[in-house]
Amino acid sequence: MAQPPALDKDLVKLLHDRGGVETVVMLQDGRRLVVFDIAWGYDLGDQWAHVTTNISPGREGAAVNLFWTNEVVSVIDAGTDRKIYTAS
Repeated sequence: MAQPPALDKDLVKLLHDRGGVETVVMLQDGRRLVVFDIAWGYDLGDQWAHVTTNISPGREGAAVNLFWTNEVVSVIDAGTDRKIYTAS
């Protein structure tokens, strides 16, 4: 089975590039996650990444969370409270 193309490259790049910067990820289920860094991957056949937050390199006191990128509603810059990503 060939791996299909990822549908979340822009979102993964945004979260990765903000490594170390406090970022808020809003999910469809209403969870509000504070993210400082991410580790991500794709299961065979998936077009959306599974993301684990705050483990690489991690930050003292920051919660570790897991989500799929297709669950993301928006991403907010915590410093300015400005939306920097909105799911289409």
